[in-house]
Amino acid sequence: MSEESTLVSGSCLCGAIQYEVEAINNKIFNCHCTQCRKSHGAAFATQAFANGKTLRFIKGVELLSEYSGHGGIRAFCSRCGSRLMNYAADKSLYFSVALSSVDSLYDVKPIANAFVDSKATWYEPSENITSYSGMPDGALD
Repeated sequence: MSEESTLVSGSCLCGAIQYEVEAINNKIFNCHCTQCRKSHGAAFATQAFANGKTLRFIKGVELLSEYSGHGGIRAFCSRCGSRLMNYAADKSLYFSVALSSVDSLYDVKPIANAFVDSKATWYEPSENITSYSGMPDGALD
């Protein structure tokens, strides 16, 4: 996969945390795994893979809280609870931002549904994009 990227800016619901990062335009997934569903309080979370080395906090980094478990770190605002990003301890191995936290105009669409084997029983993913039982091969490359 080609890795064309776009610098995006985002923030939490209360605006206390603001960040910018280079999002990878063709690596955007609707994740239906149990952890994403529970942590986002939704049927799925749309995540944009990004270059973790480019992450820069504009303000509020001291308010960033982390939950470590279930194979990674989930970061959120300690004030309003907004989910912002997921990453591995080494952000160069895995880093993604919750597309719902991106404020800048970012005209992209998810390329696939991931982890549909653990989707909510009451929700059917769009048939307009490919669904995978786990993460698609090559997604983490």
